[in-house]
Amino acid sequence: MRLRLCLLTIGLALHLGVGRAETEGPLMLKVGSLTLKHCNDEYNGYCAQILQKLDRHGSLSGMIHVGFEFYPHTDTTKPSEGVILAQEGGPGFSTTGSRDGYVRMLTSLRDHRDILLIDKRGTGFSSAIDCPALQNAYLPNQADVAACAKQLGKRAWLYRSADAADDVAAVMAALGFKQADYYGDSYGTWFGQVLAVTHPDLLRTMVLDSAYPVVNDDDYTEVKNGQHAMDKVCERSPACAALGSSATARFTELLSALRTAPVHGTAPGSVGEPLDVVANPEGLFLVIANAGNAPTAWRDLDAAGRAWLQNKDPLPLLRLIAEARDSYSGGDDAVDFSVGLADAVACAEYGALFDQYAGLAVRKKQYLASLQDLKIHHNHDYAPFIYDDAIHSQMDAEQYDTCLPWPDPAPGVTPGQPIPVNARFPKVPVLVLSGELDTVTSPSEGHATAELFPVSTYIETTNMIHESAIGDAGYFVPPNGEDLSRCIGPIVRQFISSGGDVGDISCVARIRPIRTVPAFALSYKNVAPADAAPGNAVDETGLRLASTVAETIGDAVARYYVTYSGIGGGLRGGQFGIYETVDGYKLGLKDCAWTQDVMVSGKIFWNQVSGEIAGTVDFTAPGHSGTIRIGWHDRETNAVAHLTGTIDGKSLEATRMAP
Repeated sequence: MRLRLCLLTIGLALHLGVGRAETEGPLMLKVGSLTLKHCNDEYNGYCAQILQKLDRHGSLSGMIHVGFEFYPHTDTTKPSEGVILAQEGGPGFSTTGSRDGYVRMLTSLRDHRDILLIDKRGTGFSSAIDCPALQNAYLPNQADVAACAKQLGKRAWLYRSADAADDVAAVMAALGFKQADYYGDSYGTWFGQVLAVTHPDLLRTMVLDSAYPVVNDDDYTEVKNGQHAMDKVCERSPACAALGSSATARFTELLSALRTAPVHGTAPGSVGEPLDVVANPEGLFLVIANAGNAPTAWRDLDAAGRAWLQNKDPLPLLRLIAEARDSYSGGDDAVDFSVGLADAVACAEYGALFDQYAGLAVRKKQYLASLQDLKIHHNHDYAPFIYDDAIHSQMDAEQYDTCLPWPDPAPGVTPGQPIPVNARFPKVPVLVLSGELDTVTSPSEGHATAELFPVSTYIETTNMIHESAIGDAGYFVPPNGEDLSRCIGPIVRQFISSGGDVGDISCVARIRPIRTVPAFALSYKNVAPADAAPGNAVDETGLRLASTVAETIGDAVARYYVTYSGIGGGLRGGQFGIYETVDGYKLGLKDCAWTQDVMVSGKIFWNQVSGEIAGTVDFTAPGHSGTIRIGWHDRETNAVAHLTGTIDGKSLEATRMAP
């Protein structure tokens, strides 16, 4: 899977009342041949657009705006030591829309370096493609794609990475920059490779975070990496490892059971909204294909499968599928994420199972013949899934048929060939990062990308998922802008500042594993009790209630990676909100229910600078109530949560594995 398709609202209106210092600058700034307008107080940023030909190499007339944001170095007593060029992925996301992540992560380099964020053509402020039917469809279909293709017409083939790379070069030239240190994530790594081939002299260093290669890519390694990820997550989590058997064996059993008898139901989606979903192999394929985008799926999946197989409780599994569906949905503003641009790049550069020069009727026949061949000769490429699971996944996660109605290629364009044959990659220092648990861009793809460059360093980031360095969590940005482990961001900054030396990378081995859910339960009576500590006066029932409250809090914290609006729902009811603070985020819980019989309300504070999570909540259960204070250090391997307070008027002192 190539597309990180989700409703991105980085820099969302969740920055509520945060006392972050604002930096003032002059209203206008002359850089190179351009005059930029001050447009961002929070980071002292400047904006501008330049006009470029839509079709530089053909006969199609028209111009396109290329928009960008510039963040000048802060030490004005000395000239800039260079500019850092960051590029977002997707394809389809706006780079300027992710400014919070990029600028915060790179802030410590801003004394002497500028930061440049350019929206690739067709995204953000660079004439974003807006195909209304496709953009707003929750479940896009061929008619939506066809309408977009008709709207774009001959322009459909003018949004390739090479065209956007020429735009970047034009902005750099207009600003007077001869070279840049490049940071690209996800599709930004693909774009970076194209930029390296087409404009090698522009690059001083490159960081390719969650990379996949522009040549000789294996389309099946992402979902395959899910099997490796399942077992690694389980082996490193005491609750899961104690089960003794293989996580992949349990998943294969679950897949077989759902293939025989799919499960229908209603479950909360990523913002807590009820969705009618089906737990079947196609739905599970979607979950695994999307698991690289957030640790939540790996945290919940094994226990969710056991909840169904052992207790016939389908809700945890149905919720994972509902959340995965939401992550692939449309409906956001095209300026934030352009679905039309995503399809334009995919159809031009990722290749197809049919001849894109043929008419639609011929394409459909070739497509069906190709699928049949894959089913006969390669049916286990996605093992334990089969091809039908991928093809019929609820959102067509692999995009097999997306480009069927796309316009014929423009003259001189070779579909599926983003760079010239036998293109040479420059001898620029390159750092390639791959999340060990990533199913969006796999570690094997990262290895293949690193091997394209004569001078490269490859790091597989232990226990991490997609996009190792930039800590946008998909939607919310840590105060430092970097990964919550605070390990990979510093490595990136060291690589840039030194001109290609990663320095000490020992922290990679210490990134804590994902803590899995021990077991989902319908009642607190079936939850393993917390461990009594000195001074505890509550009985086993109270300790089970305390453990249930901890799991309810942990479940909400895990949804930080899933919700995109700042609002989420409890597994079995209730609601929570996420609000930015100076050092992280506050979660406000209201009647959140993880089991059917315990409701939790209160506030949890996540200090993402220190790694501490702590707060106080009230709970009610039939015949019981109490107030519990909880805290743990989230960066610690096998972190222990401390629980104090009162339950039914008696003092609680207990510990348990952090949720």
